Amino acid sequence: MTHNIDRNLPLSTTFVLGAGFSKCADLPLQNEFSSLLVSEEFNTDIDKAITQAIKEFLQDVFGWREGLELPSLEDVFTCVDLSAGTGHHLGIKYTPKVLRAVRRMAIYRIFSVLDRRFSYSKDIEKVLMSSCKPIDAEYRCSFVVLNWDIVLEKHLMRVNPDVTIDYCCPCYDWDNPHTPPKQAGIPVCKMHGSSNWVYCDNCKSLFFHLSEKLSHRTKAGLIKSDFRLFNEKFTDRQFDAALGISPSERECKFCRNMVSSHIATFSYRKSFRTPAYSSIWYHAEKLLADSDHWVFIGYSLPEADYELKHLLKAAQLRVSHRKPAEKKRIEVIVRGDLSTRNKFERFFGPETIEFYDGGLSEYVSRLRE
Repeated sequence: MTHNIDRNLPLSTTFVLGAGFSKCADLPLQNEFSSLLVSEEFNTDIDKAITQAIKEFLQDVFGWREGLELPSLEDVFTCVDLSAGTGHHLGIKYTPKVLRAVRRMAIYRIFSVLDRRFSYSKDIEKVLMSSCKPIDAEYRCSFVVLNWDIVLEKHLMRVNPDVTIDYCCPCYDWDNPHTPPKQAGIPVCKMHGSSNWVYCDNCKSLFFHLSEKLSHRTKAGLIKSDFRLFNEKFTDRQFDAALGISPSERECKFCRNMVSSHIATFSYRKSFRTPAYSSIWYHAEKLLADSDHWVFIGYSLPEADYELKHLLKAAQLRVSHRKPAEKKRIEVIVRGDLSTRNKFERFFGPETIEFYDGGLSEYVSRLRE
């Protein structure tokens, strides 16, 4: 594939990708997710049951009614996680067991939303073609991703079908779990997990599929007993028929336990309980610390991401005492968001920031120059 971008990026560049990056591929932003949680467009028997359960929860807990604005996803997941995680009710009706069922259903619905639309972005392709060139068989770029979707993976494979991705944690290819993982891939740290991952709570194995949303395909996290809490018609046979996938297709490749999704939710109390997250966050800080060039695309540095903000600051300062004259080169790409510029300048210092408020298209036009 040919292209007309010829810009010599520094030898080590780390991209930090937020929701605005995925928006370039036509995926919804976070503030669009709430309304889609109860959308009638998801109309299979399983989807209808999920919609009804979520509606009932929102009505009982938040006083929501049809036509009213929905509570934020942060509020929904924080209330669920704080109660269920400590073994407490959220009112007499919503026991920890019921709350965990609501949580699993809501996560599956979010995967359904992510699966509903996607289009390739030429701007994303041009940025990747410019930066993800192997030098002496080694890639000098890396990615820290705050999104669950696989927009980055799809574009990387479109730009280079032979690309290898290193998720910076122990994981296995879902289709070839016994094949040793390839080395020297492009480091991609999915900080909050990914929709193309599934996890086994028994043997603690993590699986991935580069080209599809594996959690959605395997109906990861959907359990018959959860649905029976809201609708007793879901007997074994009816639930299996409604699910539309055989039990063997949802089993761990190693121990045959049923797999679940592997994400940290929108909650202010995110759970990073599995070994994979420790590895991902460790490598993300190291990659950022070792890079001399950071590119933030579609990320607004929200207050809720205090763990990530601490990681960024630690990475920024890790070796600054050894190279006091060499500050990180930081580029921030958003679309018409002056409040984000202010947050970045207050956090990193105004002299280190190069800001592009015309979005990714403006940044790509500068690459050509």
